[in-house]
Amino acid sequence: MDTNNKSLQIFSDNALTPAQTKALTNYLPENFLPKIKTVTTVRHALQQSTSSLSKIKKEVGAVRTEALIKVYLVRLNELLDLKKPLSEDAINEIANILVTDYYNLNMTDVVFVLQQAIKGKYGEMFESLSIPKVVKWFEIYFDERCNTAEQMSNEERHKHNSLFGRERSSDKPNEQREFSKQYAIQQMLDKHKKNE
Repeated sequence: MDTNNKSLQIFSDNALTPAQTKALTNYLPENFLPKIKTVTTVRHALQQSTSSLSKIKKEVGAVRTEALIKVYLVRLNELLDLKKPLSEDAINEIANILVTDYYNLNMTDVVFVLQQAIKGKYGEMFESLSIPKVVKWFEIYFDERCNTAEQMSNEERHKHNSLFGRERSSDKPNEQREFSKQYAIQQMLDKHKKNE
């Protein structure tokens, strides 16, 4: 499969609307990679607004969604020039796994993971690729993505609360209780001074 072929058979099917064809074409490497190459962190990837795999699947079907992912997997094979690259069956299986198990990832996530793999972030390839190796990259990324999203959410909550002067009741001491403790301590100190 040639990744530079802009008119992929799978996307030029008459069953697609012009809007669907345009959306899929926007995700092809020649159009999408220049945008993704600016993404350098998981945080930055999360801030991109691209469609999730489940949304793409709903709009154009599983076959076309998998075909889109396969374009990037073939590109990965070509760029790494390994002695034992992914077979066609392995590429098909990985695309299916991503659409089935990692459906909440978006295209930015998918392409970012593969770009990171090309750069060696997930370790040495040892002249071969396999289904478990590639799926492991997505496992690692998904965990990192969840942790980063949680951190971003906490930061946003903290920012929001500080802007509006709100804190959770568990974060802010109960003023009445604190006053009562201070009063009791003062009473004990006063009583102790009188007894001296």
